[in-house]
Amino acid sequence: MFPFLFFTMYFQTFLMMSFLEKRKKIKHEENRQIEMYPSVTIAIPCWNEEKTVAATIKSLLALEYPQDKLKIIVVDDGSKDNTYAIAEKFQTEHPAMIRVFKKENGGKHTAMNLALEHTDTELFGCLDADSFVKPVALKVIVSYFNHDKEVMAVTPCIHIRSPKTLVQRVQAVEYLMGTFLRKAYGELDAIQVTPGPFSIFKKEVFDKIGPYKKAHNTEDFEITLRMHKHHMKIMNSHKATVYTVGPATFRGFLRQHLRWARGFLENAIDYRFMFFKKEYGNFGMFTLPGALVFVAYGIYVAFFLLYHTIYSVVAYISRLQTVGIDMPHFRFDLFYVQTGVMSFITMVLFTAFLFVLYIGRELSDDKQQIYKNFPIFMVLFPILVPIYLTRAVFDTIFSRKNEWVLQDTKQTSVRH
Repeated sequence: MFPFLFFTMYFQTFLMMSFLEKRKKIKHEENRQIEMYPSVTIAIPCWNEEKTVAATIKSLLALEYPQDKLKIIVVDDGSKDNTYAIAEKFQTEHPAMIRVFKKENGGKHTAMNLALEHTDTELFGCLDADSFVKPVALKVIVSYFNHDKEVMAVTPCIHIRSPKTLVQRVQAVEYLMGTFLRKAYGELDAIQVTPGPFSIFKKEVFDKIGPYKKAHNTEDFEITLRMHKHHMKIMNSHKATVYTVGPATFRGFLRQHLRWARGFLENAIDYRFMFFKKEYGNFGMFTLPGALVFVAYGIYVAFFLLYHTIYSVVAYISRLQTVGIDMPHFRFDLFYVQTGVMSFITMVLFTAFLFVLYIGRELSDDKQQIYKNFPIFMVLFPILVPIYLTRAVFDTIFSRKNEWVLQDTKQTSVRH
């Protein structure tokens, strides 16, 4: 456990120090004024999204952005419900802004590529049909392109919309942690993924490096790898708030995270030449290796804890059979408080994690009450992570098909 704990402590310290060094610059980003409004196309790929697509389109129509500069392309990827009919009504009401296409089911990457074929604007982005943007989100993101001409893509700040179930509350804390991590990675030019909910690209990105690929059902991660391969700069806008509907069930959560984990592993294999290469900067030297180490140690820790739990239970049963029930006498005494290296490192890591959540909350405009969800996260997340990581590694090693992870019902909202 010591190598894992020390590596984790080094990882957290490195990110926090990098973030704190740039805190003045990050604060300055919040006050930038837009000098010009480039034309933007937002694609909404849909697959059986009749429950949410209307709200998604409405959130785009409410953007504080010149309407003559904004285009919306809705692509129905073979839905079997009323998604197309709902989107078509918006096209009738806003013919100058909205276009709707219907195609046979081929996966999200094919829907995105169809939208790209009909895009002639300067910027291009995606908004999943289960996600919703705040009115200022696009304007804030555009300020990054205005300020730095080298920026080729900007990612938003994503939160879970109205978490209700236990697993959604777990995700609320997970996404809050991601707010800090994405910002810290952005300042290092080492962002790992341009997520589906409202990542905005310069259209020339796709003209230069090609369209989306299936990429093991994680096209957003693969396009990020390809951008880093071609030394394209990606930044994060912590004030561009986007809400997404997280899976409501444990089954949906595990399937979603299994897809992400396996997508990372398989794409990492495809782009293994980028690992530990200085020419790919912090992304090649830090982001990719660090993520792979955490996958390996996540599985190791799971089996480590499982082994010791079983060992303790067996030892307790053996003692019970030998001496019978021995009622313990509980008495708190500081003398029994452990002060070893392991306890100290664990305390430091826990404190650092709380600091990460605090920074994430301060960065974002969404001031959620952490204390309501944090205890649930601490109990369930350590149990869930080893399950999907172990399955992802197993499926990758044995090349098992993973199409089934996309076939959840909309109650779990796993497609994004």
